[in-house]
Amino acid sequence: MKYFFTTHIKTSLLLLTFVVFGLKSNAQETGISPYSRLGLGDANKSFSPAYSTMGGASVSLSDFNLLNNSNPASYSKMMQHMPVFEVDGATQLLNLKSTTGSGSESATTFTRLAIGIPVNKRLGLSLGLLPYTTTGYDITSTNNEQGIGEVSYLFNGKGGINKTFIGAGYSLLDKDSIKLSVGFNFGFLFGNIEKARRVEYPEDDVALNSLLRQKTGHNGFNFDIGLQYTQKVTSKFSYSLGAALTTSTNLNANREEIKASYTNFSGSEFIRDTISYVNENKGTMKIPLSLRLGGSINLNNNLEIAIQYQMQDWSQFDEDFTVSSVEDSLASSNALSFGLRYTPSDVFSSANYYERIEYRFGFRYENTPMQFNNTQITEFGTSFGLGFPIRKSATSKNEFKSLSMINVGVDFGKRGTTDNGLIQENFTHVYFGISIMPQARNRWFVKRKFN
Repeated sequence: MKYFFTTHIKTSLLLLTFVVFGLKSNAQETGISPYSRLGLGDANKSFSPAYSTMGGASVSLSDFNLLNNSNPASYSKMMQHMPVFEVDGATQLLNLKSTTGSGSESATTFTRLAIGIPVNKRLGLSLGLLPYTTTGYDITSTNNEQGIGEVSYLFNGKGGINKTFIGAGYSLLDKDSIKLSVGFNFGFLFGNIEKARRVEYPEDDVALNSLLRQKTGHNGFNFDIGLQYTQKVTSKFSYSLGAALTTSTNLNANREEIKASYTNFSGSEFIRDTISYVNENKGTMKIPLSLRLGGSINLNNNLEIAIQYQMQDWSQFDEDFTVSSVEDSLASSNALSFGLRYTPSDVFSSANYYERIEYRFGFRYENTPMQFNNTQITEFGTSFGLGFPIRKSATSKNEFKSLSMINVGVDFGKRGTTDNGLIQENFTHVYFGISIMPQARNRWFVKRKFN
């Protein structure tokens, strides 16, 4: 274990680059939930393992060695001449259960690449790439229809929407007891989602199967606006308040759609008759605004407790195409998150290694925007995680302490129910990521002076 956590910046950057290219190549094929067939798919809730393992209660938090992209006001907390590089991923494990059967799925996902650049003592910048939504499902349901016999309904889809962003956070007020910061992210959304619905008649050799297949390309812009306020009450007690708003967005969309009848032969699908085909069905998709509010308290400078509430009225989601198309009905969503983190000692101390590990715990409950059969899907999860400081290299002097960190964690929970013909997901999310910084006192972007 000692050898694993002994490294230096050059080696870490090479590892970061390798991981990014390895995970990015599979980023579009990572959705595995049956519920991702609704709307734009599963929304990405994982901004960083450090905050995901606190239940996602991050809007009021800021750190000099971690990038909190959920609230851009936090960028102002970065240390001058000390940039931050982060790459994160997650493995999803799903156990699916319904009244008629069960199954399991798994996938490993790239969740974020981000860079933080402190410009001066008050201003910090960040840019990055992350999945905004993911779609991936393959569902088969078979019923005995009166007068027809056995009928199979098949649904499958893949793809997703990515987000690339650049943002800034600025400290309006920076006193010993009071700090106030504002920030923004400017994001560009892009990606393709493919969906198909089939109806097959396996017991009827005459009947033709039917197909509806769509491929939709999306692009558009969105904005995040953030605010953070911190009040130091005593030397060992402070509190923080945070708010972030993501504006409503109208995505530009271009959909290719085909409706056809087909037959199966030797495992292959043969189109018999094209009922309709639209090559360029242009339109827009409205994503409603999202609001996050939260607060946290810091005790003894090593224990932080946070709470957050988030809401987004997905019932306002709307698809408007030149040629009318099938549209999903979504519900207004809200989520409540709770988290805490504890570090026995800080990263600058000379304490034992285990005393500089950050311990995290979280809980969350959400009314998701997804609804089937007039039943809104709920989700809850319990998480815990660890932040392991990376040891400084053997050749570094004592004052050049490593500020980099490896973040890992697990989130256990459940989504959905087996009632009303629905599917229950019991999930395990394994988070992993690395945050890389120059060693303490090894400042970057400093103009050297020579006599």
